[in-house]
Amino acid sequence: MRLLKEDFNDILQKQRIKPVFQPIVSLTDGKIIGYEALSRIVEPQEIKNSEELFHLAGLYGKIWELEQLCRSKILEKYHVLCAENETGKLFLNVNPMAIHDKEFHAGFTSQCLKQYGVNMDNIVFEVTERSAVEDIKGFKDTIRHYKSQGYEIAVDDAGSCYSGLNLICDIVPHYIKLDMELIHDIHKEPIKYAMVKSMVEFANLTNIQLIAEGIECKEELKTLIRLGVHNGQGYFLRKPKEEFGEIEKTAMEVIQKFQKKAVYGKNKNADVGEFRLVVFKIENYKSYCAYCEKYGDEKGDEIIGVMKKVVAENLTDTETMVMLDKETIVAAIEKGNYKIKSATIVSMFGYRMKECYTKEDWENGGIEGTNKHGEKRMYPIINICSEKLI
Repeated sequence: MRLLKEDFNDILQKQRIKPVFQPIVSLTDGKIIGYEALSRIVEPQEIKNSEELFHLAGLYGKIWELEQLCRSKILEKYHVLCAENETGKLFLNVNPMAIHDKEFHAGFTSQCLKQYGVNMDNIVFEVTERSAVEDIKGFKDTIRHYKSQGYEIAVDDAGSCYSGLNLICDIVPHYIKLDMELIHDIHKEPIKYAMVKSMVEFANLTNIQLIAEGIECKEELKTLIRLGVHNGQGYFLRKPKEEFGEIEKTAMEVIQKFQKKAVYGKNKNADVGEFRLVVFKIENYKSYCAYCEKYGDEKGDEIIGVMKKVVAENLTDTETMVMLDKETIVAAIEKGNYKIKSATIVSMFGYRMKECYTKEDWENGGIEGTNKHGEKRMYPIINICSEKLI
């Protein structure tokens, strides 16, 4: 144990960490949408891999110190690679325990992004579903922390634990990464096939991007493309490397072959979809007025911005929206999806309201104020409602 700790401290002091990058690939056209950044130990001694390294960081109370080292190394290298190559999103793994570390420094990532000239819109924080089993509060706190700063979120290892869709519905991530155990031999196992198929349907209805991890053979890739999984990652596509680069030729050939079939099928069976007009508006306008009075008109405008963003995030390329007035949006949504999509939008807006209120007001269920008769009353948390027009 003493040798492990000595090696651990040596890694931190000498910064014996190097980043590697594995591409995340669109299974529609083979384009690289981004890279997951992974940390590797330089000249491994007692500690052989990064998983063991982070486990020891937890034991020694050094989670945030290690997290800072890995993150700064990754962003420094990413900055260099971006100058030389076309790039997309950068997926950063984050340990939920880091924000509870006494040394945690809020804003560290944004400072690094400014230092290296990296756009925060390109950053996606990955939080593993496995950590929710051990620390559900830390898991949710981490997601709220980074979401409140405007970063995108990916739930990693989805399907590896028993937290299920309830957790995903609660946190509303931008990406869901399907665990490699769920993907392994999917072409041979009907239960895995059925589960991923249901996840594709769920993701399409909620406008969440799916990423299948651990693709290791041609048959797995073919099956995932047939199922309509949006993106993939794994050794068959490309191993993690220190430089950016194209995916393997064999994988690209598989994707392009299936793409041609899909285009042919679309042209052969082209159809005009049916749409429904749905109105989204602030349901309790007096609550909105009370909010503006307490927090200010600028914060009130941010509430409207949240409503527009939530509606827009849930629309596909064939759907559209327009603002009727300051608190009313009309959206044209595909007929088959409009009910569940409308309910999802209302639910997502309600979830994001937690970031707009103080902790005290949120726990009280609203803002205490006075009506026009001078009577005290409680103005509940702002919400929106939906109604089908035609």
